[in-house]
Amino acid sequence: SKLAEGTRVAMADVAALEAEIDRLHAYCERHGLNSRGVSDIVGREFALPVDAEHKATVLQVTTAAQPHMRAFHLAWLGFFSTFFSTFAPAPLMPYIKPALGISKREAAVAGMASVGSTIFFRLIMGLVADTIGARRGMAACLLVTTLPILGMMYVQDATGFIVCRGLIGISLASFVACQAWVSVMFSKPIVGLANATAGGWGNLGGGITNLAMPFVFLAVRDSFAPGDDDAAWRLCFWLPALLHFGTGLATLTGRDLPDGNVDELELSGAKQKSRSDVVLKVGFSNLNGWLLCVLYGMSFGVELTVTNEAATYFFEYHGLSVKLAGALASCFGLMNLFARSLGGIASDWLGKRFGMPGRIWSLWISQALEGVFCCLLGLTTSGMALEEIPASNTAGRCVLLLSVFSIFVQMAEGGTYAIVPQVSRSALGVVSGIVGAGGNLGSVVTTAAFFASSDARTDDSFIKMGLAIVASSCLCALLYWPDEGGALLGPRALGRFNPQLVLPPEGYGGADVIDLSGFAKGAPATARSTVLSTVKLSESVSTASEYESSADAENGDGSKESAVAPAATQPCKLCSAELRSVLSSDAVEQALKGLALSPAELRHEDALDALRLESPGLSTDELRRRAMSAGGATDRSALELV
Repeated sequence: SKLAEGTRVAMADVAALEAEIDRLHAYCERHGLNSRGVSDIVGREFALPVDAEHKATVLQVTTAAQPHMRAFHLAWLGFFSTFFSTFAPAPLMPYIKPALGISKREAAVAGMASVGSTIFFRLIMGLVADTIGARRGMAACLLVTTLPILGMMYVQDATGFIVCRGLIGISLASFVACQAWVSVMFSKPIVGLANATAGGWGNLGGGITNLAMPFVFLAVRDSFAPGDDDAAWRLCFWLPALLHFGTGLATLTGRDLPDGNVDELELSGAKQKSRSDVVLKVGFSNLNGWLLCVLYGMSFGVELTVTNEAATYFFEYHGLSVKLAGALASCFGLMNLFARSLGGIASDWLGKRFGMPGRIWSLWISQALEGVFCCLLGLTTSGMALEEIPASNTAGRCVLLLSVFSIFVQMAEGGTYAIVPQVSRSALGVVSGIVGAGGNLGSVVTTAAFFASSDARTDDSFIKMGLAIVASSCLCALLYWPDEGGALLGPRALGRFNPQLVLPPEGYGGADVIDLSGFAKGAPATARSTVLSTVKLSESVSTASEYESSADAENGDGSKESAVAPAATQPCKLCSAELRSVLSSDAVEQALKGLALSPAELRHEDALDALRLESPGLSTDELRRRAMSAGGATDRSALELV
């Protein structure tokens, strides 16, 4: 009885210790530590805490550890490089226009080519991400488009300039790779923040290029081509070319998925081989994807349009120098440093509280306010004659409105791609490609509709574009998920209607679905235990039973084999300095006493548990009394005592 009571107390103490350790793990994981020591399927321990699918549960931007944060940083840096190169000519147009004899309409066509050429390739990139992995798609995109960047140095007329800008613009397909890559690395509660931050920092390339290229031009002209503006602007393109080449090579050092690269995982059987026919049919048949495509066209597409127009607007309308016009125009792009992340944060926050309707409302509000501030920007000078604007001292007000306008543009972008991973897991890359292509198509449409005409005033064009943005934001009302509803409709409000018109085959997983079941048993110890290497009491009981059976086994010569105490009877590192530094010494000592019980004692308590389940009406003390009366029996005979 005394032994049984001690066992019961020890079990309670061990349970309390396990609860204390779980709280410790939760604290460590919130602070970005993989305290449970979880590893991938080949035993490589993750640097960040992960969920059951090995997706990171935190975003820790101060590290570049494999695989999650390495992929995150390479994803945004690759997209940044392509954004930088695509818009590098924009702030240099005051020098390029006279050198090549480019008219305003030809400049607008070049701008449309730079953002329109990638529409088809974004769709292709989505398929690539779903089949061979976003990492390789990103690397190929960067390395191949290095050539037209170098070609920009040798153009002689407007046609060559337009062709080069179009070819360089193909690299913007890297955005789809960026978002698809990040989506497979981070868990659902934070994927909005992760996608928004990666996309925002990538978009930052537009602001940096507007800010940096005029100064690069001056440095190159002073150092390598004194007095020769034509040679200087051409030499400037060495910078984006080197950025593409270096980042492309670095991208190859990443990992496709948390557990390895696509081909390795498919070969091992951990990943189902992707089928291009399935992902295309499923991705292209989702109505939510197409609605987000239009909505993204009126956020990211607007950003591309404004990035092409802003520097020229300040130079021609406000009479500022090339350097100052580029610096002020860069404010629009520099908001990406934080604003797109705000959109992801708002979407994740509302999503946790209200589900998908919360995410949709976050997008709707951001996009509507984007349109309002676009109109206010245009209204600042629309009533003035062009020659009056430089003397009106409205440049500062326009920069302020441009910055606020940009904040809501980026928030709408972040909100859109916080929803994209929830559209279709089976065709994540294709849906990302469709939505991303919509962004570039939106730029072509807004540029052609509002800015291409030689008679159109830029400020009036801002007003018209703002009204179009507000109107398009109402499409958010049509987004709908059967199990979660939409902004205005509840779950199952439309009956059996499903916006996913073509369903994937039964059992078909997405590009990021890994089957870990075949690796659980043979996985390294770090993949199955906590970092403190504690053993639960229930596992100890099982081990003790096996030990006691093996101890009774006879050797071939008839002698009994001497038993070595099993792992369950050992301290299991509970006395380590690491554990004592974070848990109370009393809890450790009590747990040690509990785990020091013999195998027979542990099995005795386990049997009492079985009796307790069969006779819930009897107290534990009564069960022990009857067991002792039966000579220590802990089988059904104890229940039959009178």
